[in-house]
Amino acid sequence: MEITGRLCEEGLIREGGQGPSTGGRPPRLLELVDDARYALGVELGTRTLSAVLTDLRARVKHRVLVPSRMAEGPEATYEQLRLALEEMNEGSLAKRGLILGIGVAVPAPVVGSSGARFSPPSFPGWSELDVGGRLEKEYGLPVLVDNDANARAIGEHLFGVGQGIGEMLYVICHRGVGGAIIMDGDMRRGARGGAGEIGHTMIDPDGPRCGCGRYGCLEAFVGRAAIARRARKLMKLSGREELGGKPPEEIKAQDVVRAALEGDALAQEVIRESGRYLGVGIANAVNAFDPELVVVGGSTAEAGELLLEPAREMVSKHTLEHAANRVRVVRGTLGEDAGAIGAAALVLRELFAVSVTRMEPSAAEQLVTETADSGEG
Repeated sequence: MEITGRLCEEGLIREGGQGPSTGGRPPRLLELVDDARYALGVELGTRTLSAVLTDLRARVKHRVLVPSRMAEGPEATYEQLRLALEEMNEGSLAKRGLILGIGVAVPAPVVGSSGARFSPPSFPGWSELDVGGRLEKEYGLPVLVDNDANARAIGEHLFGVGQGIGEMLYVICHRGVGGAIIMDGDMRRGARGGAGEIGHTMIDPDGPRCGCGRYGCLEAFVGRAAIARRARKLMKLSGREELGGKPPEEIKAQDVVRAALEGDALAQEVIRESGRYLGVGIANAVNAFDPELVVVGGSTAEAGELLLEPAREMVSKHTLEHAANRVRVVRGTLGEDAGAIGAAALVLRELFAVSVTRMEPSAAEQLVTETADSGEG
């Protein structure tokens, strides 16, 4: 085959033995040469900037995690990004032509992935950052940019819990709430790059004001600010003076998650209530898109089953029967590096341009099988 021959010439794949015969000559099995090339992935978050260097299977070889400077504006953000890439010590690999490109995940809608500009909605008046164009010019490498939820979804779909799944919804719960949709094995972006943004679907028209300026959005109930606000309210009602060693005015969402995991009953109730609201939002999306799998990621998902179990209960109650009996709601498996790995996956996906729709998980690891039964020589 022309494609596999070219990949062999590039040193990206190699013969890995023979497979079982089905009557003709045994097939030759081809496997990835994991360290033949690398990808750089960066997630620009509102709190942190994370960067990873991965091999061809998206396994992390090196990582950098630094505080975000996004609140300081585009130039500070780009400078922090540049310093993080330098700290990755990728210079020698780049000179040898082993780095395929740079993927960047950003907390904003992105229409075009190559040379893309972005402006985070969380910082009104922030202006724009031409992150793709500037990185390409500085490093001489292809740069792909995408929304953080999309990048994470691609990472989980290709290398995480979503392998082999054709219809998948990814939900990211952190400062805000976002989402991404994979249908027929491909990302659905919408007309302006905003498909899957379930964080701004309405949960209660009389609910609290959201950061977007509207009222009753899912994000207004499940975002980090909402979790902290709910904890402070319960502390006041119960007469609690501290949670996790902090007074109410200092409580943040991560404090609530940590206290819940340590067994604090008040914190656990806050997380469970957040999970119920999350489940309503997921149920709406399930009814609309009918996914096989819903993957939940982001910092709030660190609460695990305390968040997901009540979410599943609400999905079961509020989705149509055929979906309720089939859809699974799970936590992502790529962990704290999910955003940066997803960004690297943007690059790796472009390299192979292989559809993984409904492949078995093992097929994602065994890239190609050439059969000798097809009449070729």
